[in-house]
Order: sequence, then C-alpha cells, then structure tokens
Amino acid sequence: MAVLLGVDSVLETVILTTSQTWTPPVDGTGIIHVIGAGASGGGDANNRAGGAGGYSRKAVTFATGTNWTIVVGAGGLPNAVNQAVIAGGNSTAADGSTSMLAYGGTAGSGLGGAASGGDVNFLGGTGNGIIEGGGGGAVGVFAAGSTTISASGGHTTDANGGADSFLVLGLGQLIGGSGGGSGGGNGGFLSGGGNNTDGAANTHISGGKGGIGGGGGMGYSTNGSSLRTGGAGGDGLVVIQYLTVT
Repeated sequence: MAVLLGVDSVLETVILTTSQTWTPPVDGTGIIHVIGAGASGGGDANNRAGGAGGYSRKAVTFATGTNWTIVVGAGGLPNAVNQAVIAGGNSTAADGSTSMLAYGGTAGSGLGGAASGGDVNFLGGTGNGIIEGGGGGAVGVFAAGSTTISASGGHTTDANGGADSFLVLGLGQLIGGSGGGSGGGNGGFLSGGGNNTDGAANTHISGGKGGIGGGGGMGYSTNGSSLRTGGAGGDGLVVIQYLTVT
C-alpha cells in the first residue's frame, strides 16, 4: 500500500508498506529510505531476542518515465513455542541504475541485517541474550542500530516520541519511537520489542513485538512447565521523500 503525505497538493512523501512497482508521479529530487524487516525473538530454545533490519538511504532524482521495483520484507513470525529466532525479510528498491538493499534481521544468532547501495548503509541492532536482558534490536538511521543492555527493546539513536510514534520529517529524515518495555512491551517505530520473563507455572509467555524494522523481544521463563514465544519482528518499509518537484 502507498500512503501519500502532502501539502497544497504537492507530493511530499510516499510510504510503501507492500511490495510493488512504483512509478514517480512527478519529476523531482528526494531521498529513499529502505528498511529491512526485524527477526522474531526466540523462546528458551536459544535465549536470544531478534535483530533489527538494516537501513539504507540514498539521494535520488525521480523521473515519471522510470519504474521502481519495491520489495518490502515481512517481519519474522514465531511459528512455534520455545522456538529459535526467525529471520526477517529483505527490503529492496531498484530502478535499473540504483539498487538498494536492506537485509532483515538474521535467523538464530540475533544479529541485525546489513545494507548496501545507499549513500549511507547501517547494520541493524543485535537482539540481546538473556544475560543482557532479552530486548530486541533497533534500526539505526544515524549510526549502526542499537540495543539497550536491559530487558527493554533497543531504540533508535534519536528516540523522541512515544512507543507508537511514526515520525517522518522533512529534509529526508526519520525519527524512531521508544523501545518496548520489559514485560513484553511492543517497540515503537524502528525500535525493538521488550523481553517478557515470568516464573509462574503453566503459563504462555510472549515477548514484545518489534516496531517497523525492529527485532522482537525474547520470551523467557524460569519455570519449565511454561511455554515461551518470542515477539514478532517488525515488517520492513520503504519511504520516499520528495525534496523538490520540477
């Protein structure tokens, strides 16, 4: 799906949440942001939260006669209890001369995804192990993605806004939300889900979901009779921001 944000009928921002062929509606210049999907958090099987997707950003010139092939990766989904980390999908944007790629968070290891093809390319944040708290990694838009050393999910370098923030600024900038809190809190935009730890018997414990691109939090129990499921990783995203229209 494409969401158009503009002022006075001048197209400013296009938000692509699904894979598609996108044709620029007007000529101009701008910035493309490509965000890989986050990996799911693990259950007790591997004691680790999910890593965030990579991030690629590039200044481009848009032409109405050019088609862009957009792929938006899906977040890793826990498919069983007590499961290992499930990788996030890759996101890409290409028009024949430009090819941008942001890998999803990786399977098993909790490492964040790499990126290539942009003017800047940042590695996604690593998901914590249980010793560090079990919070999911975050997407980095100003530097490599971060992970807080706690049960909360990692947050982006600029963590303005609340857990549900989705902020797209002018001049080609993005700002992320806060990491999900301990107890299985969901991560904000670009941020990781929180760890959920419980010692109660015969319960099902789920980690927090990652925000867009963020890794899912870990589900952990100190009681062997409980089921543990990590939080889902956040889906990827492609954001296109016009800076000039010609």
